[in-house]
Amino acid sequence: MKTILPGIILIISFGTSFAQQADSLRVKSAYEQAWDVVMKDSIISADEKALLDIIGAQSTAVDQSKAPKPQLTIKSSQTLDKSGRWPLVLQNIVIGAGLYGWGIPYVLHADDGRWYVGGTMMSAGGAFYLTYKYTKDMEMSHARTQMMRYGSLLGLRYGLGINQLLELDGGDGHEKETVWMWVLMGSIPAGHYAGEILFEKYNPTNGQAWAWSMWTGIAGITAGLAHSVVDEQPKQPEDSWDQWGNYDQAAWDEHDKEMDDWDTRKTVTQLIAYPAGIAAGYYLTSDKQYTFGDALMLMQGWGYGYFNTMMLQSLFFDDGDEDMFFLMASLGAIGHVYMYDRWIEDDDFTFGQSTLMMLGSGSGVVFGFGTAILLDITNKEPMLTLALAGYGTGTWLTRKMLDIGPDGSLAKANSNRISLNPTALSVWDSNNKLSLIPALELNISFK
Repeated sequence: MKTILPGIILIISFGTSFAQQADSLRVKSAYEQAWDVVMKDSIISADEKALLDIIGAQSTAVDQSKAPKPQLTIKSSQTLDKSGRWPLVLQNIVIGAGLYGWGIPYVLHADDGRWYVGGTMMSAGGAFYLTYKYTKDMEMSHARTQMMRYGSLLGLRYGLGINQLLELDGGDGHEKETVWMWVLMGSIPAGHYAGEILFEKYNPTNGQAWAWSMWTGIAGITAGLAHSVVDEQPKQPEDSWDQWGNYDQAAWDEHDKEMDDWDTRKTVTQLIAYPAGIAAGYYLTSDKQYTFGDALMLMQGWGYGYFNTMMLQSLFFDDGDEDMFFLMASLGAIGHVYMYDRWIEDDDFTFGQSTLMMLGSGSGVVFGFGTAILLDITNKEPMLTLALAGYGTGTWLTRKMLDIGPDGSLAKANSNRISLNPTALSVWDSNNKLSLIPALELNISFK
């Protein structure tokens, strides 16, 4: 009996192992068959992926480590966010027609005007097609588009700055101006690519992308204003006539040279400030859960802060340096942005709510000025005081009327509820025949 028992156990173990292996082969074959079916179009949709997971999970005996592995990235046009695709296409069409349309014939020394007209039209159409192909299989959220858009604008600013620093825009020969155009045409895609790199690395939300861009722009503006205070702009010659009654051209030539040098120094200051603004913007926005509406609130905070600081200076300081006046307005606007940021810290604004806040604040300012006019107030101090009081009252009342609270889902929303779709309009021609013309349909939701 003792000799028979090990044999029985061995037979049972072998049979169980054989049964498990056969079952594994049967389920594995079904998984392979399903894999072959869904991979016929080389794309696995979200539903197909879920079905494969169900088949693979039907038996614990399936060794999924031996199952076929995807050789392509799992993607589907149904799951990719394309909400920011149309703004990028529209932007590139404008850039293509506005710069490359006449820039390419210019660097090719085309003299016939038809090359410029035809080049502009062809560049607009080419920009549409190239952008469409470039973004066909890409995740194109509004956040990604904003980073690309602002990167392109910043690239253009650097292109203009490089041309100024290297004196390529001075009109010193046709070949030199050709290089100037090449620099501009190369700077935009370079900035576009840099913005895409930043998006891929830090993956900001739409609100973070807009707020980040705002801080970068504020850095450049403030640096330029600060430079005007520290490095005073050259004064114009007081007397353009010398002692013999002749026009003093030499004095104006010297002034023009001093102005060129001053502009160059100011450009260098701004070009250095932009990277600092990028770093500061990331620091100020990376840990914030901004919605697109929150970013608009910060932007209107800067705008109203700039305007309010100018009015306050006009109230308390009658005389002062003009450059210092604008620098203080910019610094006051930065402080205003900080106060707005603290004010909306626990709330998530939608696009419509931030728009209503902007309109409410502006209406308050207009109401204050209107009150001063009705009361026949002509003095500067009471008129500006009423305008400031109207701003504060309008902002406070609008905020009280709106039902705004925390909503974390808004920060992850990939669309700002704006869409632009192609359509057709029916029109009657001169022969009373109905025909169709292409058009664009713009939809904006203020929820």
